[in-house]
Amino acid sequence: MVAKILLLSAAIAAVAAELGCEDGWTLGKGTDQCYKRFDDLTDYNRAEVVCKELGAELPNIHSEAENAAIHALDVPNQRLRLGATRFGSGKYDFKWSNGSPMDFTKFDDASMGNSYGYENCLDMAEVDRWNDVRCDMPEIIVCQKKGSHISTGK
Repeated sequence: MVAKILLLSAAIAAVAAELGCEDGWTLGKGTDQCYKRFDDLTDYNRAEVVCKELGAELPNIHSEAENAAIHALDVPNQRLRLGATRFGSGKYDFKWSNGSPMDFTKFDDASMGNSYGYENCLDMAEVDRWNDVRCDMPEIIVCQKKGSHISTGK
């Protein structure tokens, strides 16, 4: 009986899997998401196309860990495009482009103003807070997709 248990334990360990990302993607610490940053500056619509072509999407953030993972990809003096658009006239009326709930927010209250009614997208500033911005503003793209289980062979 002990021999069967040991054999079964070895078999389970041999097919153990851990969460990982494809080459060129980074697994966000404390998340199940993989991220890839592109330093070419582009607008919201083009950014969505770039991410979709990779089987990914613009970031939709649901936790402090996901927010920190994206912030870790930041480039000094640049902003990172997020996957949210304004759906109403309220200061905080934003929705994620993939339809998931906006159940975590980190708005920079001092910067949220919808200047002249044109700031209908979100970005992340160097301080890891979110700001409303024009959708045609060229910004760095970050794409996000779920990590996959990779066999470790352990």
